[in-house]
Amino acid sequence: MYHCDDGANQGGGTIAEMKKIVLLGCGFHGRGIAYHLAGSGGVELCVLDRDESRASAVGRKTGMRWGAVDVADKDGLRTAIKGADAVVNAVGPYHRTALDVINVAIDSGVHYVDMNDDHEVAEAVLLDPSWDERARRADVTVVVDCGVVPGLSGMLAKYGSNLLEQTEEIAIRFAWNYNRQYPAAIQHFLRINSGRGPQYVDGRLLRMSPLEGLEDIDFQEPVGRTSVYFTGVPDPVAIARFIPGVRSASAKGAFYQKEANRLLAEMIRWGFTSYEPPTTGSPSPMDYLVTYIGSAPGEQYFEIPRKSVPLAVRVRIKGTRSGKPATLYYEAHDHSRRATTTFTALVAFEVAGRKLASGVLAPEAWSHPGRFLRELLRDEHVRILQWSDDEITRTLEIHAE
Repeated sequence: MYHCDDGANQGGGTIAEMKKIVLLGCGFHGRGIAYHLAGSGGVELCVLDRDESRASAVGRKTGMRWGAVDVADKDGLRTAIKGADAVVNAVGPYHRTALDVINVAIDSGVHYVDMNDDHEVAEAVLLDPSWDERARRADVTVVVDCGVVPGLSGMLAKYGSNLLEQTEEIAIRFAWNYNRQYPAAIQHFLRINSGRGPQYVDGRLLRMSPLEGLEDIDFQEPVGRTSVYFTGVPDPVAIARFIPGVRSASAKGAFYQKEANRLLAEMIRWGFTSYEPPTTGSPSPMDYLVTYIGSAPGEQYFEIPRKSVPLAVRVRIKGTRSGKPATLYYEAHDHSRRATTTFTALVAFEVAGRKLASGVLAPEAWSHPGRFLRELLRDEHVRILQWSDDEITRTLEIHAE
């Protein structure tokens, strides 16, 4: 077991300048966050994973410390993050891991960042004031919901809302490629489309039925027209919590491939989103399905060709500007994981450097979203467009804050 009080300075700055960050989880996105943090300087990074070989591979590639920890082991986790400035939780699914890790971080006085994309976690920590009160008493900053959707979607919502006198409605629409070899994402999308995700409608959080609210969206090229439906990402909860005056906030998404959306609908219909084992000792329907989809035998049934277009997320913000109705649009495209990993790494820098207030926050609570977006756009892999009802589409230009 490794904890972050051990060892010497490895990040290229002076001892006083260095920020100690612990990364939990060395999977697809966790690795990307580690590479960004390690390559930025000023960070003493420790990468941990339940699988020591995965942690070792990332640690050796980055030149940073590594070790093994299971986030379900609270005592081991407490030891692992001792002395850190911040912990980044990249271990999903978040509805199973996030709340326990947040609890340990607050109790340990360590700032916390995650890529939570499960609405249950957002509802727990953003709607129950006791979490915010505990974090404030401990002088700990907790930032949940980083990544693309949620994450960049919420930051764009906040940025656009700051340009309006009054914000009334925010609509988030996104689409992405089904990928059988990324079972965690499929598991997540099955869950959030099973009818329990909240939408904020006329000042109330409502739960829509599975795959309800079909809508065609003409995303900017090269994506084009895609059908989306209500989905349970955390954004409506965070928008209702942090952006004043909003009466409605909705999120709709889908896979690009129609076959993948049909698969999703059928698996929801036949109960494969359940985590309850049908018999003692058997896997849950969800665990069985996800394992089968990602297996070699599952290839002949679940392989669906990907489209050569990037992930797309559009944020539409309606309100008033200069006393007149106004609608602002932002759309981000990402061909890689970089929008997610760069976004989360930048948040980790801010949090470790104590640049945010204590308490429980989300990107929608950011005090200076323009500054953050300007830094994010330094990554050439991230592309964001903007337009309005009376303006042509162009690359995002950040207004002074």
